[in-house]
This record gives sequence, structure tokens and C-alpha cells, in this order.
Amino acid sequence: MGFFDTLRRVLGQPPAGENVAAVWGLNDEPEAGSAAEPGLYDQDNWHKKMKRVLDGLPGSRHEWPELVAEARALNLDQDWVTRCQVDEFLLLVRHAVSDRRFTEEEHRNLDLARDLIGIPEAEAEAALHAIVAEAESFFGGSVEGA
Repeated sequence: MGFFDTLRRVLGQPPAGENVAAVWGLNDEPEAGSAAEPGLYDQDNWHKKMKRVLDGLPGSRHEWPELVAEARALNLDQDWVTRCQVDEFLLLVRHAVSDRRFTEEEHRNLDLARDLIGIPEAEAEAALHAIVAEAESFFGGSVEGA
């Protein structure tokens, strides 16, 4: 059998039992155990969608499960996803205190964002206090409602 397999290879024919498409690398499916890497385009689009969903809270809350499922479907790195979510949460806090007023509605929206992202309450409180302190230092006065 080895001689005939070698002869087929020399003559350009695939070995017995092999699919021509597989030999030529034409299979659409990745090999077992390999996963397609997400591209920058997918990451950018997902990131934009996440920002839109978080900015639109509470009205966009119903979109969160789809966003999480999309991140898994795109095979986005979970550490990257978490880092993006936390960074966006911190930007939401900065935006909320940027006008030197921290309203009840902003409190509720940040609490909802924290819950959706899964940030522990103590960690979110520490971040909030640090950002408020930074803002008060910058403004030279207190942030109302903080």
C-alpha cells in the first residue's frame, strides 16, 4: 500500500481515503481544535455597540444579553471584553461628574451598568470616590450629589 500511495502522490493524485478539497486546503471549516480569531473590525464594532448600549441605559438594558452573546459568538477574548466594559463604566462615571452634579438618575444608571457588567459594588464605590476626588481637585470644589 505504501508504494501505491507514493505513486499517487508523485502523479499528483491524493492518497487513498483523502478528500481532494482537504488536500488542496479548500475546506471551509477550520481544523478541529482551532478557533477563528476575531478581527479588529469585529472588535471595533462590538466595542461601539457596547458603548451605545451602556450610554442608552436604562432603555437599552434589553440589548445587554445579545451583546454578551455576540462577544462569545465572535470569539472575543474575555479579558479584553471585561477590560472594555470596566473602562466604559469608568468613562460613564467621569461623564456623570463632569458637570459637577451627580443626579439620582445618573446614580441609577451607573448602578445598572455595574450590575450588567458584573463589577463588585465595593470596587465600583472605590472607583466612584477616586473619580469624584479627582474631579473635586480639578474643579476646586465639591461635586453635588456625590
